[in-house]
Amino acid sequence: MTTRLDEYVARKERQALAAVIDPFANDVDRGGDNDNMVAIGNDWSRSLFGGPFYVSRPRRAELPSTSLVFVQSRDGNTGAKNPSALGGGEADKHLIYEGLSRVAADAVLAGAETVRGGDLVLSTWHPELAALRASLGLPRHPIQIIATLRGMNYDGLIFNLPELRVMLLTVPACTDLMLTELAGRPWITPIIMPTSRDLVHAFRELRAHGIATISCIGGRTLAGQLLDAGLIQDVYLTTSAKEGGEPNTPFYSKPLDSQVMVRKHGTGRDAGVLFEHKRLM
Repeated sequence: MTTRLDEYVARKERQALAAVIDPFANDVDRGGDNDNMVAIGNDWSRSLFGGPFYVSRPRRAELPSTSLVFVQSRDGNTGAKNPSALGGGEADKHLIYEGLSRVAADAVLAGAETVRGGDLVLSTWHPELAALRASLGLPRHPIQIIATLRGMNYDGLIFNLPELRVMLLTVPACTDLMLTELAGRPWITPIIMPTSRDLVHAFRELRAHGIATISCIGGRTLAGQLLDAGLIQDVYLTTSAKEGGEPNTPFYSKPLDSQVMVRKHGTGRDAGVLFEHKRLM
């Protein structure tokens, strides 16, 4: 499995290095005026992102600061078997989605369907971003948090690497189904909610385990539950220049009470792409 991880990391790094990333151009940047925002970046990232990337400090000491990361088509759809088909572009994939949105995160959170059925590690891949993460005193890979209410298949890479810390966000009945698999994988920590509605309880537990910053990549059901529970502070949303995706699949079905902290537009191959950092009120 360690060999598989090494091969996976090498492949992802090659893809990131081979990507042609056209820089974003800045339209709005209010992050530097807010004392609750932390500016993240190095010379390489700032030159392509058009300035610093901002992460919110935790609002409450007992809860992590949690962000949502989504790409949507021009007509507002986020559902797609392959998210790259939505047309966010290389800058969104390699600079934001697999980069700045998680470079300072203690953990990356995903729903079970996002990681089910394949080798996947949720991390940063471009060497410049890996170096930025190291400069922040963080381990090479974030903690992997998987939310599941139905159990998991444990064949995937993510569950079989003792050097990769994994947490399962789940409920008691689901934990009972996974006792054998968990007993043989002591590096996986279950975070057990009394019911599926007790996300605030689970996030207090995550904070007690030392997790101060979480980047959530969905899916839509999990994103909606986190938003409804008031656990999201920032939304990093990239809107494609083209229409597509599964119809009627917005990342959230309700209006967001938020302030736009950053707005940027893509250039070159990514002309027409829009990035927004929205901070929830």
